[in-house]
Amino acid sequence: MIYPDRTISNLLLASTTMVLLLGANSLAYGELKEFSGIEGRTFHEFMYRTDNCSSCHGVDDPVGYPEDGTCITCHSVDRLVEETMSESEEDRWQNPHDSLHWGRDVPCVECHGEHSNKAPLCADCHNFDYPGHQY
Repeated sequence: MIYPDRTISNLLLASTTMVLLLGANSLAYGELKEFSGIEGRTFHEFMYRTDNCSSCHGVDDPVGYPEDGTCITCHSVDRLVEETMSESEEDRWQNPHDSLHWGRDVPCVECHGEHSNKAPLCADCHNFDYPGHQY
């Protein structure tokens, strides 16, 4: 027996929990999927069904990123800060949504891409591991 202090039911419970958490994590951040000829995040699928590019970009035929405030019309910065805060007191200053360098003012598109994958801005200089970061 590899884990004499754990029963099979505990191992099954732990395995099931990990699968659920990993599945919820990918659903929360959204995978890239094609919607009417353009790739976008699955968590914004409702927007691709009912709206057009102007809902984020302000125009129907965009040529660049949306305005800085567009994302926060739906996604609360305070909630993001709370959700990404480290439980470790020592690492609390490493919150990507409340940065030591920029506070809460970094544009979302610096780290997140709606139509493509992106590396976090912090990775340009640091090697922090944000396990929940999804493009």
